[in-house]
This record gives sequence, structure tokens and C-alpha cells, in this order.
Amino acid sequence: MSTENTEITENIVMNSHNPDGLVLPVTDTHGELKPISHYAQELKKSLPRTIFEPYTARILWLCGYALIGVTALTVISQIPMPWPFKLFLAILAGNCFGGMAFFAHELLHGSVIRNRMAQDVLGFIAFITFFISPTFWRVWHNQLHHGHTQAIITDPDAFPPLRIYKHSRFMQFMFPFTPGSGHLRSYSYFFFWFSFHILTAQTYLRFRNSVYKNLNHTRVTLEMIGQISIWGLFLYWLGPHLLFWTFVIPFMTQNYFAMSYIATNHNLSPLTKVNDPLINSLSVTNHPILEWFHLNFGYHVEHHIFPAVNGIHAKKLHALLKENFPGRYQVMNKLKAIKGLYNTSRIYANANTLINPETKQTYSTIQPQ
Repeated sequence: MSTENTEITENIVMNSHNPDGLVLPVTDTHGELKPISHYAQELKKSLPRTIFEPYTARILWLCGYALIGVTALTVISQIPMPWPFKLFLAILAGNCFGGMAFFAHELLHGSVIRNRMAQDVLGFIAFITFFISPTFWRVWHNQLHHGHTQAIITDPDAFPPLRIYKHSRFMQFMFPFTPGSGHLRSYSYFFFWFSFHILTAQTYLRFRNSVYKNLNHTRVTLEMIGQISIWGLFLYWLGPHLLFWTFVIPFMTQNYFAMSYIATNHNLSPLTKVNDPLINSLSVTNHPILEWFHLNFGYHVEHHIFPAVNGIHAKKLHALLKENFPGRYQVMNKLKAIKGLYNTSRIYANANTLINPETKQTYSTIQPQ
């Protein structure tokens, strides 16, 4: 959530709410923040040069995801079956389409192939069910999110401080949908927010925000039109009467898998003026099969230090971070992190404190032990 750059000065008294040990006492980390280069230099001493080479074999994953996902939807449209089987196939397809987005994420960081034209073509295909332009993604994610992680306004994934919330009708409208708001509708968040957020940015915000002034807007528009046209024709061929199974359920599933990682990777963490990935990011672990299927996307601190290193090496980096930065490197089980999101609010009272603007209850962001 991109917001305007505002400094929070209100004095907000911290309460002792600490659900399940997820919300730790607030500590002043600003004097301890270190840039990404600090960690990269330390870790490089123990890493082979081969780890920085593209992992081209990852393209086979895109082929597998696309084949399974498209086949699942085709079977739904061509073979009569009870609804539980349709539901299973629709969820399977959505999981594969989410996997295609994880592949696109690796691809457009250059960890699969270096050739930019090939990246554009494969990225267009991999992001087709999300309607994400690879040209836009490089700016929105690679430049803004990675370059300014958890910085107010510049990071599109960062939630706003209280003062901006008070002056934003949009944020006031959206707050009940966010985890930790206490509203029932917040449980829909993971199932739509990623697509809603980036489509809003692509179709509206990029024309109003100066950070996109050098973006090739024509190219972004054409890429989006191409993706929507191709996927729309495919869904029409499957049958408009089947859209619930071929679009709605896969759409919700792919959004869940993307957003449940993005939110846990950053939205429990402090806002930071220095881009310190061990403070402003969290790695989340999952069942080994899901980690494998989702290309180790949850190992996100590792990714922010070395975005061009393929996720196939994430667990090697994970082991080195635990060894080199014990007590500072933050990792949590994904389900526990999701519970933490729903036990805290998403609006910032200050860099290290979250607040529910409706109840005024405050919570600490996670901090190193």
C-alpha cells in the first residue's frame, strides 16, 4: 500500500498485548540498521561463485505449471463431474497459476535467464492469469519494493502510518478488509488483495505517481491488453457458464498463495529508513512439499539480500544467515505468522508500533530477539 511520505510524531502509549509471543516488546532499532550490502558482503565469503549463475532449468517449472493448470480447467469444461472434483481441479489450477507467478518473480530478477527479451516473453506468459505486465513489474517490484523495502510511500507493499490513514478515504474504506482489523471481511483479504492492488496500480496509480514517470506506459498497456485478451478468449472457449470453476476459484486460490507469502514476509515488520532486510523482512517456513512447489518463495530475507540468486539455493542462504546472524535473522512458521497478522493491526503508529485506528489498541512489530 503506497502512501504519501509523512513522519508520525504523535506519542502513543504502548500496551502489553502480546498474543502467543508473536508481538515482541518495542526496541529502538534505528541506530542498528544495516544496508543490504553489509549482509551480502559477509555471506559472499562462504558462497561458491556458481550460486550466482542463472538456473535455466527452472523454465521446466513454468511448463509444468502451465500444462497442469490449463489441463485441469479443460477437464472441468469437457468432462461432467460432481462439484467436489471440480473444486479440487479448480484449486489445483489456481495453485499452479500462483506457481507461475513465483516463477515470473524469479525470472524478472534475472535468476533464470539473463536475456531481457526472453524474460519479457516468458514473464508475459507466466503472469498471464494475474494480468501483470512484466514491464510494470520490474518498476513496481524490482525497483520500488526491493530498493525501498518498508519505506513510506516508495514501497508499494508497505502499509501507511496513522496520520495518512486519517486523511485517506481509500484507506479508511479498505482497513476493514485488512488482517487484524477485527472485521469479518478481513478474512477475504488473501483471496483478492494481490490482484486488486497491482491492477489498481497498473490501471490508475501509474498515471498519477511521479515514481512511474520513466515507465514505458504504452508497453505496459499493450502487455496487459494482450494478457487479458488471450486469457479471456481461453475462458470463453471453456464456457462462460463455467466461470465460477474456471476463473473465480482459481483466481481466489492464486491470490491466496501469492498474498499469504507477501503479507507474512513484510507486514509484521517495522518501517525502516535504511533498507535492512533482517529488520524489515521475515522468512516463513512451510511444509517441505509446499516450499518445493512454491519455489522457496517464503525464504524472503534471503531473497532480499540476493534477489538475482535463484530460489533453488534459498535454503543454503537460510543456513548461512542462521549461522552468521543468530538472534538478528528472523524466521517463523507461516501459519504462526498468519495468526500474527490477525492478532495485530496493519496501520503504523510509528516505525515500530502498529495501531488499530478504530479501537486505538497498539501492538509491537516483530523485532530480533
